[in-house]
Amino acid sequence: MATATEASREQAARATAEPVAGSPTPRFALRFAVITALGLALGGAAILLFVRQDEIARSEQTARFHAQFVAQAVLQSELRPNDLRSPIDPRRRRQLDALFLRHVLVGGTIGASIYSPTGRLAYSNLAAAPRSSVGRKRLLAAIGGVQSATVASVPDGAGAKFRVLESFVPLSAGPGGPRGALVLYQDYEPIARAAWHAVLPVAGVLEAVLLALYLLLLPLLRRTSLRLGRQMDEINRLALHDALTGLPNRTLLRRCLEGAIESCEETGGLGVLLLDLDRFKEINDTLGHESGDELLCAIADRLKRLIRDGDTVARLGGDEFAIVCRLTKGREEALLISERLRVGLEEPFAVAGMTLEVEASVGIALHPEHGSDVEALMRHADIAMYRAKETRSTQVYCAETDHYSTQRLALAGELRQAIAEDELSIKYQPLVDMASGEIRRVEALVRWEHPQRGPLSPAEFIPLAEQSGLARPLTRRILEGSLRDCRTWLDAGHAIAVSVNLFGRDLLDLGLPSQMSDLLADLDLDARLLEVEITENTILTDPKRSHSILSRLTRHGVRIAVDDFGTGYSSLSHLSRLPVDVIKIDKSFVQRMCTDRGDQLIVRSTVDLAHNLGLEAVAEGVETEEQWERLTQLECDTVQGYYVSRPIPGEQVIDWLTRWRASQSPSSEVRRIAPILAAAG
Repeated sequence: MATATEASREQAARATAEPVAGSPTPRFALRFAVITALGLALGGAAILLFVRQDEIARSEQTARFHAQFVAQAVLQSELRPNDLRSPIDPRRRRQLDALFLRHVLVGGTIGASIYSPTGRLAYSNLAAAPRSSVGRKRLLAAIGGVQSATVASVPDGAGAKFRVLESFVPLSAGPGGPRGALVLYQDYEPIARAAWHAVLPVAGVLEAVLLALYLLLLPLLRRTSLRLGRQMDEINRLALHDALTGLPNRTLLRRCLEGAIESCEETGGLGVLLLDLDRFKEINDTLGHESGDELLCAIADRLKRLIRDGDTVARLGGDEFAIVCRLTKGREEALLISERLRVGLEEPFAVAGMTLEVEASVGIALHPEHGSDVEALMRHADIAMYRAKETRSTQVYCAETDHYSTQRLALAGELRQAIAEDELSIKYQPLVDMASGEIRRVEALVRWEHPQRGPLSPAEFIPLAEQSGLARPLTRRILEGSLRDCRTWLDAGHAIAVSVNLFGRDLLDLGLPSQMSDLLADLDLDARLLEVEITENTILTDPKRSHSILSRLTRHGVRIAVDDFGTGYSSLSHLSRLPVDVIKIDKSFVQRMCTDRGDQLIVRSTVDLAHNLGLEAVAEGVETEEQWERLTQLECDTVQGYYVSRPIPGEQVIDWLTRWRASQSPSSEVRRIAPILAAAG
């Protein structure tokens, strides 16, 4: 199991770490080296090209100067006007050939041509002069007095061509003679060769300088790459690990969990445990954040020692941790791991010179039962963890307690509509005074006949109302309906009080006493006909505000009952300070009292406690005659349950009371007729 988990975790680590921490630095160094080399090479090439072009330009300038010198210093005094006007006769051509051979065709000059003022060829010592639109334009420009030069190709007589530098210069035959143009052809190869000969020394020096510069940059590049690599590794570590504890963070946990899910089919089950510290905020606020951070680091170190080889522990933030573990035995194995973590954390921690004890709430989600992807598993583990805080015990995710499922969200919307459209009904369960057999009050119980789902148990929608913000409108609906029924019964001659359950949110509503007082006044009802029931846990929401609201209700005359007594966390400490009139013993103790001596002692002690405090003791959930008899022996004041009657609609309460009172007899007979009326109800 550990081997499979380690393989999965190594696979996730490779998918996480290698692309991030390993690749960018070498790639960056290689790119930097290549780009630097290319940059230096391109820079060197540009410099060489500039040197070459500069040398060619100077060579061409020299050639143009030579052509100009020939035209002005040699030919201007030797040419005749007819040499520029008409084709030259053979004798004159021989004279010009000798002239050009002696004074012009030297120093790489291989030919010359003379053109008339109209641009016609008058003389040339070449077999064929180059012809092009560019050459024609330069020729006409030279006749007009503009000197220029260009590179052209001329035939060599063997069918091949070679490059020459054509220099176009203005030409005149003596002072005041006609103007023409001289085109001088110089071999371009010596010019190009001279340019390269000028470039080669520069290229050698430049190459040596660039190579030295590159070699000097390499150590700097290496140090920069190594430093950057370490920084990238640190950045990636911080991106995937918690900065305080060094544990994997939420991002890395997701990647590990994804890898574990992918290989889960081959290696078995998978569990996600979310662990949240209890009362950590108190430690943080009391000792300071530095001590809180020290405690978190100590907890992280201990968790790393507590988990098995191959399991992964991560810090999600604050005081919340997550553990991903492979499972071969499913739920039982996950619970064992959870218990091991809880017990391991119970060992005290030494922080800031103090010994601190830590408790944790653990929620568990299993793959694939509770989800097949990361989001579902994390969300369900989170829901189970909050459920664990409520119950103070490790919880495995249960869809029935998921207040955030799509079905429950839809039901919450339907409940809101049902409250607004008055689709809920109220039924009443009578409470019997055991001494007299009188029915002095009934408990209001809300019921919902869902149009599609049928009858819904209060356990299905009452918690939903508390968690979705519908507690107050639901309480108002029950108060209004039950007090109207109370008014109806009173008008029929039955002064029956009604008992209404309050939610924890109701005890945070400072306007609740005024609302109840207004309802009682509107219906002209005595406040003593209203009793409100609260549980011990609802008081703990905000004890100070709860006490204030309950005291105001008592001053108005409303009776206060503590429901489900004995199931809360601080019963006696709060009971002595609250303005309570009634203690209702939870039905779980009543229904087991005849078979469990411990529950019988709890019921007896609660009845004695109520009497000693001057309070009324009410037993809930009485279903058998044996329970009735035992409660009679314990001198319990009042009972309610199926043995007396099931909850009945408000319009049937008067008929039920009439039958009850008509059948009234000595107390010994109450026990005989109660089951009959219960069945009839």
